[in-house]
Amino acid sequence: MIWSIIVIAVTYLIYYLFIIRKYDSHGNRIIKQKKKGKKKKKEYDMAKYPAEVELFIYRYKIDIKKINFRGMLKLLGFVCSLDIAFIITVLSFIQTDNMYILLGIGALLVIPVILISFSLLGRYFKKKGLTKNA
Repeated sequence: MIWSIIVIAVTYLIYYLFIIRKYDSHGNRIIKQKKKGKKKKKEYDMAKYPAEVELFIYRYKIDIKKINFRGMLKLLGFVCSLDIAFIITVLSFIQTDNMYILLGIGALLVIPVILISFSLLGRYFKKKGLTKNA
């Protein structure tokens, strides 16, 4: 249990540092912060989103104009952290010394776990009315 919480915290921290803080609430990528006088000026870049975000937006038709993009990134990061922790926890219960068996089972678990968790999150966004058809 503690191992799972540590994995969730570390994974989310890495996701936050490398992905979440690079975007603002409108989905623009922040590339530089320049100081002009007392205020910091932010420059934006219309870059692509991370792969899991593009997949989620495309598959569940999320309306970018209705949501706080940074909030969605935080939620997706948390869900991905839960997925990784779940897979590591399941693999830790398997008693074998063969690394190839663990890699095979882990590879088989990744896709269904991600699809199930993203579908639950997609239903949540649809229920909240944040999709294009809602």
